[in-house]
Amino acid sequence: MVSKKAALMVVMVVAMAIVAERSVDAIDLCGMTQTDMDECKPAVTKDSPTNPSKLCCNALEHADFNCLCGYKHSPWLGTLGVDPDLALGLPTKCGVANAPTC
Repeated sequence: MVSKKAALMVVMVVAMAIVAERSVDAIDLCGMTQTDMDECKPAVTKDSPTNPSKLCCNALEHADFNCLCGYKHSPWLGTLGVDPDLALGLPTKCGVANAPTC
């Protein structure tokens, strides 16, 4: 089972991607590209969230969760429309195995 802290890390990456897309054309953060993060954004957005796409889940399987844990206290989540509860559920919805706790 994936911990809530690990799932929150996923949300943090998505939030960082949203900020980064406004200032940088490409990003690679903790094993996830800008495209990977964009794939996950609809699943963690407060307004009309969707189920995570297969591409989002594939990206999470290859993400560096230890790296992502460094972003768990980022203040950007709420300001970017990311719902932390939705983010916490992403690894479980995607069936990501062995995601570490932060």
